Amino acid sequence: MRKNFTNYYALVMLILFIVYNLFLESLKIYGVLYQVFMFLLIIVNAIILIFFRKKIKYKTLIIIVYLLIWLFSKNALQCFLAFSNIILLCITGFMEKHSIKVISILIVIFGYIFCLPLFFAFLLAFGTELDEESNIDNIYDGTHYYCDDHYEVYSYSAGAMDSFHYSIGKHYEILTISDTINISYNVRTEKTYDEYKTYLKTHNCKLVGDKDGPK
Repeated sequence: MRKNFTNYYALVMLILFIVYNLFLESLKIYGVLYQVFMFLLIIVNAIILIFFRKKIKYKTLIIIVYLLIWLFSKNALQCFLAFSNIILLCITGFMEKHSIKVISILIVIFGYIFCLPLFFAFLLAFGTELDEESNIDNIYDGTHYYCDDHYEVYSYSAGAMDSFHYSIGKHYEILTISDTINISYNVRTEKTYDEYKTYLKTHNCKLVGDKDGPK
């Protein structure tokens, strides 16, 4: 059992990464405890990848998948986890397979040429906060309301190059302890401006206010 686990550890971590960041996209977790957990996970994960480097299978496949999906990470910490896996698997597998050598060289060349665009893409996608959720940081506080029956109404935008969008979706607070840990389930459902205004007029909604600031 232990041997099988070490062989497929990196693959299991990739599957968990995909499940959390893509399939559980509506689940939001942030706060100090989450940051501590993620830092510990990144460190422990790095130790395991280095210690069992000769036993881990499917390194090439895992590297390629991470390269394809890193931009879909839910926050910067998840992105750091993806990149740490890419870097460590490239380093530990560099002398094992020619495919990893080629990928590693291409990553270095691509990173050198497109360093600034990649940096701006990172900032655009994840902002400046480590645990800032990509679907939360673009909400405008003056339009952000909590309504009856766990509904959440707001407008959002990806930035200066994007227009305003409006959402009427479900919002469930699972656990909230100030800035320590916050877990919620937020379903974003895009609507028109007219639907947004009509919903606010016909339902009991309260403005979230400035406590979250202009996200």
